[in-house]
Amino acid sequence: MSRELMYILISKMHIKLNKLIEASNYDLQDEEVQRYSRRLDKVLIRYNRIMEDTKNYMNTQCTYDIGNEYIRI
Repeated sequence: MSRELMYILISKMHIKLNKLIEASNYDLQDEEVQRYSRRLDKVLIRYNRIMEDTKNYMNTQCTYDIGNEYIRI
């Protein structure tokens, strides 16, 4: 899933969670609020892992100088 799609998904889930909180009269212990909050947490954890893996991959790439050219592997 692309970064942009993840942004959209997280934003929509956050908006839905806010609506659930309002609908439950701001009761954060409401079962539906708790369940959806856990779903959002899982998505955020997955997103953070993907971003961390991407960052680590970009940091481990090697650059070789061949004459006047640089080759990134």
